[in-house]
Amino acid sequence: MKALTLTAEFAPKPDYKLTERERATHRIFTGSQVWKNPQITIGQTADPTPKDDEVILQVGAVGICGSDMHMYEAGPDGYILYPGLTRFPNILGHEFSGKVAAVGKNVRDLKVGDLVTAEEIQWCGECVSCRRGFVNHCDNLEELGFTTPGAMAQYIPVRARYCWKLDELADRIGDEHEALVMGAMVEPTGVSYHAMFNRIHTWQPGVYVVVFGGGPIGLAAEALAVAAGAAQVIVFDTSPARREIAKKLGATHVLDPVGLDLNSTLLDLTYGRGVDFVVEAAGAPMHTLAPLTTSLAVNATICHIGRSEKPTPLSLEHYQVRGVQFAGSLGHAGHGTFQNVIRMMASGKLDLRPMVSARMALDDALSAFKRLESRQDAKIILLPN
Repeated sequence: MKALTLTAEFAPKPDYKLTERERATHRIFTGSQVWKNPQITIGQTADPTPKDDEVILQVGAVGICGSDMHMYEAGPDGYILYPGLTRFPNILGHEFSGKVAAVGKNVRDLKVGDLVTAEEIQWCGECVSCRRGFVNHCDNLEELGFTTPGAMAQYIPVRARYCWKLDELADRIGDEHEALVMGAMVEPTGVSYHAMFNRIHTWQPGVYVVVFGGGPIGLAAEALAVAAGAAQVIVFDTSPARREIAKKLGATHVLDPVGLDLNSTLLDLTYGRGVDFVVEAAGAPMHTLAPLTTSLAVNATICHIGRSEKPTPLSLEHYQVRGVQFAGSLGHAGHGTFQNVIRMMASGKLDLRPMVSARMALDDALSAFKRLESRQDAKIILLPN
């Protein structure tokens, strides 16, 4: 089969202390400290066969994520930008959907021909974290497209337990191809859903919301906030193209943050009350969260999704006096998140089609990655088959 593979040099920085497991497996917890000079190529690899509890999916659509870009891109020192769990060489791609092409002998709930999407978080279900319900923080975590082969390929093996059917979405759309494209949007939307509604239970219809970052995660958060009854949804992004998409998705205000005093701007827009709900999806908390003080409403909630290694000073005195909650968020698994996102899409309350700015063949993936360097697109979808 055809697949896109990322390779990189294993070159731990002198001050990064490898664990014994990292040294033995090259499964690295902080990728930006170890992997150097990344390269992506498209080539042929063996077709997968299913294990007893797996299905083989013929990939219908796969999105290029900001995390994929941060594995593809390198800093001035040559090291990848992505700070999380990684192992290379590996096939990229974790936002995807496909049609079941084969099933393992122990699979009961899926059959050949089913349309599904799948969780990227490969939780074990047996460790203490999983048993406590925190599957996104599994002690034995593997991540599809990060440490195990991903979906930028014609076929992918996935354990059936991570798959979610797209029947309702396919019925709503009435077109299998379009259902698969929207199915690839479930994973990034699930990341925002988990942060906003699972991590900390403070959401109330009528809140004033600010979203930092108009990439796919931020735009999905905006769409979810609109669908969930926010009174205002304010989006900040430096990209004019992404600001236009944010307008189409229903934001009440869309602004370029450069040169603005965030506190005075947010207070002006919220009639002096401040924002109730903050979503950081820009990965730049130094510029988004650190300045927020007087613009945080009493009992405000902050959800931190964007990844950043850099230390960020926060005004804890303001948090304490105003009773602000801060929730870091990682992943999308558990809590019925995929099921609920699929249902919201199928109901028509969550229309993410304006986010898809291009559809390209897998053969054109290298040019798609190059195009995304400008951060003008919201989501480019690759069509491997």
